[in-house]
Amino acid sequence: MLALFLVPFLGGCLQGPSFGTPGGCEVRGKVVLPSCGVVSPGVGTVLAYNERGEVFQGFLGENGEFSIPSFSGSSCLVYIRWENVQLAVGFHPLQRDTLNDLGEVTAYTTAQVLIYEAAHRLYPQAVYIRDIPHFLPPEAFVDLVEGAIRSCQDPFSSPDVLREAQRLVEVSF
Repeated sequence: MLALFLVPFLGGCLQGPSFGTPGGCEVRGKVVLPSCGVVSPGVGTVLAYNERGEVFQGFLGENGEFSIPSFSGSSCLVYIRWENVQLAVGFHPLQRDTLNDLGEVTAYTTAQVLIYEAAHRLYPQAVYIRDIPHFLPPEAFVDLVEGAIRSCQDPFSSPDVLREAQRLVEVSF
């Protein structure tokens, strides 16, 4: 299972930096939050980062849909936060002058971003936002992330989740 996780990472890691960054596009998606009674989909923040570290703010609707109206970049890292819970998704490539649909933001996409963050801490010059969609987190790790979310805990600050993300990176990279 770890081999499935490692192979896509190496493929993305060896490509080098992104060139030809598009600008002026809209990004949207939908948050699929495992049941957590505290959270209301319409109350939260949406922040997106591009490969240059620029920050863009988005909007979260009542139905869990979000949009970032004027994003510029070829890769997008989106964090959606409510009171106690945060989910995330990484996306590449974005298309210029069009509406880019990131799809659903779930425990799975959040697990991908958690692995990216752990890898980026260890290998900051070798891991890029564009690599996130290629990470294949083990099912047990996705279950751990989903368990934190269902318990209304932020998986990005859960010691168990962070420890496992770190272990996966150390074993797989």
